Amino acid sequence: MGLINALKLSCATAVVVGSLAGGAFAQTSLRLAVETTSGDPTNVMLATFRDELEAAAGDDVSLEFFDGGSLGDEIALMEMIRANQAQVVPIGSDIVDLDTHFSIFDAPFLFGTKQQARDALDGELGDLLKTSLREEAGLEVLAFGELGFRVISNNVRPINTPEDLANLKLRTPGSPTRIMAFTTLGAAPTPMSLGDVYVALRQGALDGQENPMSVIEEFSFHEVQDYITLTNHVYTPITLAMNGGAYDALSDELKQAVAEAAETAAIATRELSDEQDARLVAFFEEAGVEVNTPDLASFQAASEPIYDEIAAVVSQEFMDSVLEIINE
Repeated sequence: MGLINALKLSCATAVVVGSLAGGAFAQTSLRLAVETTSGDPTNVMLATFRDELEAAAGDDVSLEFFDGGSLGDEIALMEMIRANQAQVVPIGSDIVDLDTHFSIFDAPFLFGTKQQARDALDGELGDLLKTSLREEAGLEVLAFGELGFRVISNNVRPINTPEDLANLKLRTPGSPTRIMAFTTLGAAPTPMSLGDVYVALRQGALDGQENPMSVIEEFSFHEVQDYITLTNHVYTPITLAMNGGAYDALSDELKQAVAEAAETAAIATRELSDEQDARLVAFFEEAGVEVNTPDLASFQAASEPIYDEIAAVVSQEFMDSVLEIINE
């Protein structure tokens, strides 16, 4: 669903002002939207945010919740949040379409552990990205949740070294730097809507794909894939974003409630990520998928040229700042 169709759904403004006997009151009405269904990390983040904000703000807010792609996919929702037709949206890899600085997350092996990534996003790196997204896209970052480390699945062979990626048709998000990274490693990256990937894998139009393990389970890719390789090549956060104008219109009290709800939502996705990582390898193996850990040193060495290409996109100064934050 595109922006035009979404606009037809509602002519409501973000802030509704009414009156009651005895005086005027203001109620903030927010539309929350996500392309995924219940159980997916992005859905968990938005649903937790909704529940926490409703509990804290009570009658001060009226929340509409749209999931399962009912208002469109992530690209459509990014259009809507910028147009203030949706006020709060969780965004994954496609956020690079709004702010190229987020291409930093396409740098392979940028983080050694999830905790390292979490600490950076909760600190100085998160502050840099929040400032950048507000300047570039007019969006306020409420919190950074977690999709987690991404792995590679395919139907051709186990992947042990970068040479095993040669000519594999792998679905990737549309991020130019993600595509560039896999091209550099020898694969044939193929951007495709996530909802179309299962059929493409089953029919052989794709050899494989790369995603966090939770996404492989949610979209049942393990049913049509023979191999999963635990490359953990990039870490993908969830950026819970709010339209900047809608955020600025909130009272100080409501901004505090929004911040606390977003923080709780981020924690929920990180706990979910840890739980899924702990159980999914065994789940996939029981389903008949061969799971392996590759020679990560060979992948790290092959990925070094990619950093220069990503630095050309985000600027060398930004790249240097990020590396300094992570390694300090």
